[in-house]
Formats: sequence, C-alpha cells, structure tokens
Amino acid sequence: MAVMVTGGTGFVGINLVEALLARGEHVVVAALDDVPAAARRAFARLPGKLEAVRCDIRDAAAFTALLRKHQVDRLFPFAAITSGPAREAEAPELVVEVNLLGFIAQLRAARDAGVTRVIAPSSSSVYGDSYFSHALLNEATTPCVPAGVYGTTKYAIERCGLRLGELWGIDVIAARIGSVFGPWERDTGLRDMIGPHHDLARLAAAGQPAVLPAAIPASAWVYGPDVARGLLHLLDMKNPPHRSFNICSGQNWGDVITRWADTLAEHVPGFTWRQSANPAEVNVRFTELRPRGRMDIARIQATGWNPEFAPDTAYRHYAAWLAANPDAL
Repeated sequence: MAVMVTGGTGFVGINLVEALLARGEHVVVAALDDVPAAARRAFARLPGKLEAVRCDIRDAAAFTALLRKHQVDRLFPFAAITSGPAREAEAPELVVEVNLLGFIAQLRAARDAGVTRVIAPSSSSVYGDSYFSHALLNEATTPCVPAGVYGTTKYAIERCGLRLGELWGIDVIAARIGSVFGPWERDTGLRDMIGPHHDLARLAAAGQPAVLPAAIPASAWVYGPDVARGLLHLLDMKNPPHRSFNICSGQNWGDVITRWADTLAEHVPGFTWRQSANPAEVNVRFTELRPRGRMDIARIQATGWNPEFAPDTAYRHYAAWLAANPDAL
C-alpha cells in the first residue's frame, strides 16, 4: 500500500514526502511538475520508495484510477494555489477551483478508491481577523474569520472535508498549519506568499545585503520538518479525540528572525543585514506587519506531539541544510 501526496512538489509537500520516505513508506507524489532534482538526490538516500506522476487533481475519474493503480490507502490532498492579493484580484475563480473544488474531487476519488485516511490541508489563515483580536488562537473557541480568498478556501476545505467525511464514510482529519519556513521553500509559481526566512537565505546566497523592517511583528512560525512530523502524527493517530488540530511551534517568534539573519552572516562570508524604518529600502517581505496572536497547540500536545525545533535549533539546522543543498533555493 502507498501514501499519496498531491502537490508534493510544493514547499510543505516536499517536507512531508521527505519525512514519509525517511520512515520507509512507499510515497506517490502527484503534481503538475516533477520533483526537483535537488530533492530527488536527497531522497535517493532514504529507505522509502518514491514514485512521481503528473496529474490534474480536478479530474476526479482520472484521479480515482490513479489511486487504484498505485494502491493508495492514505492521502494528503495538498495540491493548492497559495494566493496573494494580486492573484486573488486577478483570478479568484481559479484559486477556488483548484483549492476547494479540486479538494472535493480528490475526496470523492478517495471514497471511490477505498482510501482509509485523508489529512485535509487547512491553515492558520482560517483565523484571519481573529489573529489581531485574540492573544491565543485555539481550534474550539476562536472564531474563524478568514480575510483572503486563500484563507476562505482553506476554511471551506476544512468544513467540507469533515462534513463529506461523515456523509461518505471517510476518515478525515484537518491540519491547521502555521506559518512555515525552512528546507525546500522556493518560488514554484503557485505560492505567492514566500516567507522572510527564504528572502534572507536567497539574498545571502546571491551576495546581496538584506534590509528588514524596523518593527518586526510577532508571528506563528513553525519549522518545515516539525510540520512534517505533525502531519505524520495525525496520519498515524488512533481514535482521534478531535477532527481539527493546530500544527505550529506554539510560540510567537517575532523579531527573533534577526537571529536567522545573524546565523546567515556567520555561515555566508560577506553577507550583511540591517533594519530600516524606510519601506522603500526594505527587501525582506512580510505578508503582515501587525502583531498576531499565538496559535495554541495544547490540543495536539495532549495526543503526544510536540515541536522539536525552537528558533535557535531551527536556524542552525536550516543553515546546515542550505550548506548541504546549495542549489535547493
């Protein structure tokens, strides 16, 4: 039997595929593009089996046949467009079609192919405006008020997934993933919201100085390998006590991102950085400059999962990973 990850060539998808292969799983990556060469080289050293197929997840009949062909019994339907304001203004229909209708097509195919568990790809973006009015955001009582089209599709995925899971007899768990950074982040053309950690790494690799804003907001960062571990925890969970879980560091890292800049300066000769109150000088992007509340991870912690990486350990690990994978950016 196999695990399928759709959108498995994207940022979270590749981290997840790597973690699955590391524990010896047969993993089928289904995406519009191929697994990057740097990832294939890294994955060749892992004990699991990797297969990559091209597919459009909106074609439910073809996708059902693909699940049956590869004997997929567990599914991560993570194919999505991570849209920013410009794309949402230009093509909101496409974002909804891929993210929500594509997810429903995958869920229907999972039902017809006998998939035993589906991890629905929700996001911290479902909290939306609540991020700025609640100090702590939890799955049970914090209102979900998504602001963008992307966040709206993620909340719809979560609610539709859980409802259709009940109606169709599919074991669905929703993962509300925090703001991810770390290995394998890159511009795929489908991910508009590239994070500031990647911007800093890219500038350092290019030999360019970095300029961060003077005021850096608190944010719910989580390291990519920790997200992958959390998703595997949900995949393996017996008799889940809940059907939606925050996956995050449980901390607001805020301006500790300056430690990442310092770490890069230690590892990359000639790299410099500074902060500026002049927005015209800033070349490290933040999608939001307002302070945010902290994502509560007590629910998933109660089931036995805890994040492994605090900021400093994550930054050391990420710097070592970049040194070992210089072409991965």
